Amino acid sequence: MVSDASEARAHRTLSLSSYLEQTSENWFLTGKKSYTIQGMMVSKTLSFHNDLEDTDYVIADDGETVVLKGTHGEMWASPLTQVLSRYTKPDGSELRREDFAGRDVFIDITAIPGRGSYYAMFVPVSMTVIVETVRGDVLHTNLPSAQHGEGDYLVCSVQESGEPDLSDVWIVNGLLFPDRYDSSPVNSPE
Repeated sequence: MVSDASEARAHRTLSLSSYLEQTSENWFLTGKKSYTIQGMMVSKTLSFHNDLEDTDYVIADDGETVVLKGTHGEMWASPLTQVLSRYTKPDGSELRREDFAGRDVFIDITAIPGRGSYYAMFVPVSMTVIVETVRGDVLHTNLPSAQHGEGDYLVCSVQESGEPDLSDVWIVNGLLFPDRYDSSPVNSPE
């Protein structure tokens, strides 16, 4: 039996840049599957904690931040511009700013599927990678307080050059990743 102390020593914590320098993992093309989550804007300050990433959020009524609630009840914040470009209404019609006019009420939104539109990189469960996002959030992979399967994933957009856009990296829980992202080869038939 392995002791808690030896497990703690075996679990390493690195910054995103250190992990990228040291890992033998590679970025691979992926794309979102169609799945439905919820989003809302707030009329007063809302504080919440995302256990999957050990991140605290304080969201104010700024007209630009959407609180998203995932398929397992986890919540995070995203700029309205990203929500409008990455999600639709459940019937497939365009999502608009005015759809969030009813503050403090979650509405269903559906991810726009697309293959080859994102890059992902695996982070084994023995590693915690700390990601400081462009929005000022500090996210963590593979926290012991949540289930991850074999590990979490770093995800980012694809730049026009075809390279990973490391200016905006986020984390997707390893157990949720297969339900949200299509990792089949981009050249294979759908």
